Amino acid sequence: MANSVSSNIGNYVRDVGNSRGAIAGNKVRGPSGKETNEKKATGISNLFGDSAKVEFSPEVEMFGKVVDLLQKKYDNADVFVAGPGDDLSQIGGDLEYSIILSEDEMKLLSSDAPQDKEAKDKLLGQIDDAMSKISDLGKKIGENTNEKDEVSNFGISLDKNGKLNFFADINGKSYADTSMDALVKSLVSDKTAQN
Repeated sequence: MANSVSSNIGNYVRDVGNSRGAIAGNKVRGPSGKETNEKKATGISNLFGDSAKVEFSPEVEMFGKVVDLLQKKYDNADVFVAGPGDDLSQIGGDLEYSIILSEDEMKLLSSDAPQDKEAKDKLLGQIDDAMSKISDLGKKIGENTNEKDEVSNFGISLDKNGKLNFFADINGKSYADTSMDALVKSLVSDKTAQN
């Protein structure tokens, strides 16, 4: 099973109960704090001497900051960064949900600049909204499917204007709608027609 949240390419939240194993994009996990990175670098330096120096790119530190922020808020979600050519349906982690962001969204969420505050708060609000609705979508799909149904993917994406779109891939058929109830109604209608 899978669930999602997207903005442009971005915020993609997926339930990964039946994770596929193939992971596209860059998984960003683990500690991001400078102190932790310095401890790791010092530990490696002590082990190998001055010939082994570890430096973390600004992107790794920036992405780590966002991962920490989101994983503190959503302890049941992995956080990923995806590029424009990445197949978002193939990205998944070990936790219940995946939040997939574009590099621009990662930069925005890691920004402490006052001029970015409004856009950052808006994006965080959109992620909050999608994370609250994804469990509702999962419940509705669960109520309208049975053990014979193959739910390979379902989720929520956000368009560039912040409008939610719901989708699901069930029994080899893709469903998509701007309303959760309309998507479920299409699923039920198809199941009724098959019986």
